[in-house]
Amino acid sequence: MLHLIMNSPFQSQALAQVLAYRQPEDELVLMQDAVIAASAPHWCEQLAGIPLYVMLEDLQARGLSRRVGTEIDMAGLVALIAQKGSPLTWGE
Repeated sequence: MLHLIMNSPFQSQALAQVLAYRQPEDELVLMQDAVIAASAPHWCEQLAGIPLYVMLEDLQARGLSRRVGTEIDMAGLVALIAQKGSPLTWGE
């Protein structure tokens, strides 16, 4: 399963819920304000070792650099969804 997380982990429980319920084969994509987690030390520790993608455009828009995960652009996200199937979206 592919999970798209959109909200900051400091304003929403979405990322914490995904981490609590995800299966070992699940992959995560951090996008919009959720990319903050890829640069926050506390969240980087929790995300280490998890198949994780971080939207490059959203990192750049917020002036952040990722510390975990793999950067992916919109074309990469489209290809990932085409490969994995319909994602589960977390966030408003």
